Amino acid sequence: MTDISTVGASPAPLTVEQQKALANLHDAATKFEGVFLQMLMSAMNKTVSKDSIFGKDSASESTWQGMLSDERAQAMAKSGAFGLAQQLEQQLRSQVLGNAAHESKAQVDRGNDL
Repeated sequence: MTDISTVGASPAPLTVEQQKALANLHDAATKFEGVFLQMLMSAMNKTVSKDSIFGKDSASESTWQGMLSDERAQAMAKSGAFGLAQQLEQQLRSQVLGNAAHESKAQVDRGNDL
């Protein structure tokens, strides 16, 4: 049975380790979403015809299209509009908080690229 004194009480504040672990989770989930979206856009681009009114696409145009798709995927992941990272964070939050001492020490590349 639930203790009535704890009902409606605000949760305990997060420790520094828990905050760092959640920041690592957020970064990793956002990077995962970016990679997923890059793969999705790459697969979509393969279905588009490479012929245009000017002839076949050149290697440089294909490279440019790939870089554009990567940038679009990164922008979508950073905006959170797709929602995959948010779902991952919600599902993994309790596990990460339960093992915050270990998770806070995980190395997550925080570079600009996803």
